[in-house]
Amino acid sequence: MEYLLRNAGQIISREQIIEKIWGYDTNTEYNNVEVYISFLRKKLLYLKSEVSIQTIRKLGYMLKKT
Repeated sequence: MEYLLRNAGQIISREQIIEKIWGYDTNTEYNNVEVYISFLRKKLLYLKSEVSIQTIRKLGYMLKKT
């Protein structure tokens, strides 16, 4: 979440998220990113936050004010 907040309004690719969170030498797959994004979205909904995580097809994710 911190990485998305620091880059709010910018498209963050799955590769960037994997490298930033898990590091370069990891066996983490794209599915892991999707699972954690789903967790974050649920938490934002629960908190009734004014921001949401948007999926930008084929590019990545972006934190956006709703």
